[in-house]
Amino acid sequence: MSRDRTTRRTLDFAAHDRRRTILVRVAATAVLVVFAIVIGVLILTHTDADTPAAAPAAVTESGALRLPADTAPTVGVREQPRHVLTIYEDFQCPICKKFESTFGGAIDALRNAGTVAVDYHPIAILDRSSSTHYSTRAANASLCVADESTATWQKFHTALFEHQPPEGGAGLNDRTLIDIARGAGASEAIGDCITAGTFSDWITASTNDVLAGGVSATPTVELDGHPIDLTTPDALTAAVAAAVK
Repeated sequence: MSRDRTTRRTLDFAAHDRRRTILVRVAATAVLVVFAIVIGVLILTHTDADTPAAAPAAVTESGALRLPADTAPTVGVREQPRHVLTIYEDFQCPICKKFESTFGGAIDALRNAGTVAVDYHPIAILDRSSSTHYSTRAANASLCVADESTATWQKFHTALFEHQPPEGGAGLNDRTLIDIARGAGASEAIGDCITAGTFSDWITASTNDVLAGGVSATPTVELDGHPIDLTTPDALTAAVAAAVK
């Protein structure tokens, strides 16, 4: 009888040891899995943080789309224009639309006369005003067009404001943006860039840089880095003429 008890006790100890060994192995495996997940997340996070957003080829080092495009888009290519009119705008901004309709002709005349170069900064500060982040999507579409042709971009720029959707809705869908771009002269390939949001991350980064630099509203217009009189198109032309003299 005592022998049976001893045998059962021995078997119990053996079973206990096996269970403990299994639990240790399971715990060790779980720790390794968690460790691997943590390392993976850290690697992905580090990679994302260090990977620069895809930048449009058409923009200058300051993140602007310069027109005319042959007036030194980057530092060191050729002599910089003496006077630069800088415009920060959001394609969802109703006041930007009014600015374009009121001052666009005067700006075009100054640019075509070679009096100034114009730096356009399409930014996205009104994504909250649509349910589909229309500000970012429209800015992305404009840069997709600009990378094909700045001449086409000028037509697309005008058309985007003419077709500006009301705030609070979904905004224009990608199909409509593609159709407007094609109507302005963009190629069939423009659709891939627009639907993929190729420059969306770059626009977010550029917008953050602009806001950090002190721009807090759109449109913001500067001549050679200084605020300019925007009461009328004639006042704008006069201010530029005074700067040129």
